[in-house]
Amino acid sequence: MGSKAPSKPARRVEPVAKSRWLLAAGAIALAAVVLNLPTLHFQFVSWDDSHYVTENPWIRGWTATNLTHIFTQPWFVSYMPLQLVSYVLDYSLWGFKPFGYHLQQLVLHALDSVLAFELVRRLIGRFWLAALAGLFFAVHPAHVESVAWVSARKDVLSALFLIPSVLFYLRARGERSLGMKPYVISIVFFALAVLSKVNVVVMPLFLVLVDFETLRLPRRDGRWWMEVAGNKIPYLAAGGAVSVVNWIVEVKTQASYAKEPFLYMVLKGRTAWDYLWHATGIPRLNPIYDTPPITTDVVSILVSLAGLFFLPALVWLGFRLKNRVLVFGAGWMFVMLLPAVFFPVPTYLADRYLYLAVLGFCWLLAAALMEARKPIPLVVTVLVAVVITAFFAVRADRYNRAWATSESLWSYTLVASQDFRAYNNLARERMDQGRWEEALRLFELGSRQSNVTSWEGLTAVNYKMGRYEEALKANDKSFQLHTVKGQDLIEEAELHYKRGTIFLAMHRTNESIAELQTALRLNPSHAEAKRILGLANQVKQQGG
Repeated sequence: MGSKAPSKPARRVEPVAKSRWLLAAGAIALAAVVLNLPTLHFQFVSWDDSHYVTENPWIRGWTATNLTHIFTQPWFVSYMPLQLVSYVLDYSLWGFKPFGYHLQQLVLHALDSVLAFELVRRLIGRFWLAALAGLFFAVHPAHVESVAWVSARKDVLSALFLIPSVLFYLRARGERSLGMKPYVISIVFFALAVLSKVNVVVMPLFLVLVDFETLRLPRRDGRWWMEVAGNKIPYLAAGGAVSVVNWIVEVKTQASYAKEPFLYMVLKGRTAWDYLWHATGIPRLNPIYDTPPITTDVVSILVSLAGLFFLPALVWLGFRLKNRVLVFGAGWMFVMLLPAVFFPVPTYLADRYLYLAVLGFCWLLAAALMEARKPIPLVVTVLVAVVITAFFAVRADRYNRAWATSESLWSYTLVASQDFRAYNNLARERMDQGRWEEALRLFELGSRQSNVTSWEGLTAVNYKMGRYEEALKANDKSFQLHTVKGQDLIEEAELHYKRGTIFLAMHRTNESIAELQTALRLNPSHAEAKRILGLANQVKQQGG
């Protein structure tokens, strides 16, 4: 390559009448709304909704104290303040009525779908390809979790800011320099996106692909690289501090494979293949996916590791073929999946990590359909597009129903998962219904995997059933697992509280008082421990 930049076709966007654009945008938004309309009748579910909403004291009003806490303190092992601010808005309008929270979720997804359409149009320059990609995005079944689950607000909210950040960068990106005003606006939107969900911090890598396709400066003298790297510094500064805070406070996997780098990469390669497979909308979707066993024969290892290189290989191929659709589509998927694939998240796979990433698949699918149109009649292309849209919509509608209530969610989950969280959460539903034998069986199934929560549940159920010796044994096991897990004063206080309650029921009053006092020393705000301690002291005074 000489000192001149390689010759490339300029990025041109097909002109489109405003009425035509509005019609397409309206149809995409309508599809997103109609498909997800049933979610307005859904309840909060027993999976983080209590932590983020119903038991969160900091979302209850636009007070200086609440907002200061939201922006200066992590909440529930993460720092995503704008997610909490969105809940403050919901609470100010609806209190704790689930309808309002689901309504905002629905509106955000509809807006995201329109923005997705515009992003593809601006990147690829083809109106009908972009419209079709936006429609596929609006009804894609992988989005059910992010739309139907109130705690996944960060997905739909971060997209609302991230896509405009890219759009304004595209507006700023000239062939030799950046337009300052849209560039600054892009950085602001990016900061808002990171404050909504830290995973999007990787987006500047996609902007490098935009620069590769757009910037017309000579590369050999370093000016090209200075321009590309230099204009990403503000993005790194905006996302760096938030990333560090989240790295410190977020839960990371403690699985044994995470301590063995090679096995970890093998598993992550399989994860990458599974994300690509789920992007097709074909496999059964689930709130929790069990981690598969790691196979170490040569063929399995090579196939798994290939998953890590498949999307980068498509990007490289796109550059070789001068195919902008392939470069941007595969590149978008790869960049947006980076945190899910390479960060040691405690879940093997989660649909929510596909919310933004699946857009790349949608525009590759739309492009394939549009390219296939050339040798075949238009009516066939339209029919295939309708079939794909209907397939996505039916899959999404069926999965949506699982998220209606906690009982439906965990009953659906256990069909395809043996994860202790599913057993524990369904067991709690059975406890609320007074179905103690079923709750006991579910907690016992959950306890087959090492976790404190199942044994805490067994403690509570046995206590309710009057089986105090069994409750104490379960409490002993809880303490053992708690010791292995590490220091958690709130959890330890809860274990002492339960033990004190059992001792009181067994008329072992002095032991009960000692346990309850320990619970309050560890967690002075434990209201139930205070109440039971008062009862225990009364019993002691009465000679019990």
